[in-house]
Amino acid sequence: MQNLKHFEKLAAEDFGLVLESPAESISAGNINRTAVVRSSSGVFVLQDINTSVFVDPAALMANVAMIVERQRRQSIPAIELRPTTTGELLARSEGSFWRCYAFIEGHATPPITSRNEAQATARAFGRFAKAIDGLELVEHLPGYHDFDSRVDAFVDAVETDKVGRLNDCEQQVQDLMAMTDRLRLTSAYGLWGGLPIRNAHNDAKGPNCIIGVVGRTIIDLDTTMPGTVLSDIGELVRSSTREMGNAGPEELMRQITSVNRGFIAGFGDGLTAEEHDCMLLAGPLLALENALRFTADHLAGDVYYGADTPDQNLERGAVQLELAQRLVAAIELATSGWLTGN
Repeated sequence: MQNLKHFEKLAAEDFGLVLESPAESISAGNINRTAVVRSSSGVFVLQDINTSVFVDPAALMANVAMIVERQRRQSIPAIELRPTTTGELLARSEGSFWRCYAFIEGHATPPITSRNEAQATARAFGRFAKAIDGLELVEHLPGYHDFDSRVDAFVDAVETDKVGRLNDCEQQVQDLMAMTDRLRLTSAYGLWGGLPIRNAHNDAKGPNCIIGVVGRTIIDLDTTMPGTVLSDIGELVRSSTREMGNAGPEELMRQITSVNRGFIAGFGDGLTAEEHDCMLLAGPLLALENALRFTADHLAGDVYYGADTPDQNLERGAVQLELAQRLVAAIELATSGWLTGN
């Protein structure tokens, strides 16, 4: 349980808020501890940044400040940061870094299943990506969506077999490597490593798009940094198709197309021919990346994601692998085997 009294103390002493009620713990992802505080100045979110994941909070917040300023200049809905009483973006307390920002009235995009919602959410992320294009952000999480690095980490987890779980999941490991080889042999993957470096959100999904009175606000900017915007398209495809377990290939392809069209509509002109050529690969690649990461964590003893049951991360990996396979099948059917040349 979070120490909400400490949140209240920080809100008052470091961020100058006069509280009107006790702090309320909220679950906002699994990385940072978060609470909502209600004050005479409004409602605010207070977070303790997890430095075991974000090792350079100052660089992270410098990125966020630049992003928010760019959004404001372009009249795009943005989060509102609350500085400390000394004008800093971060407060330091008990060895932790804390930040505060205004609570956004509205609701998070629900799990996406409809094509209209997929397109609208993708358009919001495309607009966000276009707004921050060209900003000199710091890559404070190197290799976050570096697929080759994720494969290397997976292979290392398999070879190490730290907690002796490999015998129980050898088939899944083989299937993951087979899909990895299949996607790496595509002409699109041959182009992937040379795509333009742009600023991307890197965690583009419905819960990070708040629908409010001023429109759609993109939140959770901690992973926003240089990369490829196709990782955002891939995450949008992955997250908007994972609940479509009974969908056939034609329906899945319509969802993929809705995401791609929405993102392009939001981003506008400027994507290169190579980015367009790689766009269909993005969904399967990001689903497979997640499958590799979950399975690697299972083999390592659930040290990153954690697990409520011994096989939870193995099962998570299996779900993402199946999604990658279904996405590939849908694309192959729609394009007469263009993606992998079968």
